[in-house]
Amino acid sequence: MRLLMSVTSVFMLAVAANGCSDSIGPESIDGLWEVDNSPAGNSLQISLVLNGSAVSGQGSWCGEALGCGSTSTTGTAMGNRFHLVTTEDNGVTQTFDGSLTSTNSLSGSVRESSTGGQIQLPHPQSFHRVANDPPRTQ
Repeated sequence: MRLLMSVTSVFMLAVAANGCSDSIGPESIDGLWEVDNSPAGNSLQISLVLNGSAVSGQGSWCGEALGCGSTSTTGTAMGNRFHLVTTEDNGVTQTFDGSLTSTNSLSGSVRESSTGGQIQLPHPQSFHRVANDPPRTQ
């Protein structure tokens, strides 16, 4: 009887621990994300959705002296790693490669290019989750 109770206790503990784990999978990308550490007056928000291994989304950007506009994002997911290409309506393209470091944090590097052909060297960039559910558009 004691053996049965011990085995049952261990099994219940394992089930409870598994149920409480904070799993970070590609589906954790769904939501509204905002870039961290933007200079004053600048911002980038992207609403992302995962469909299979494809990521897509819409968003908005603002630049201190540049005004504001809209973005479109496409990309791919491989596990918790992501390759995202965000195109702003002003001709700037940002290519981001990174991974989810938690369910609310996306970290990696970004390379920016513009219609004038100027390409920046990759630099660190991170995002934090603003909301879990992206707005749905019809």
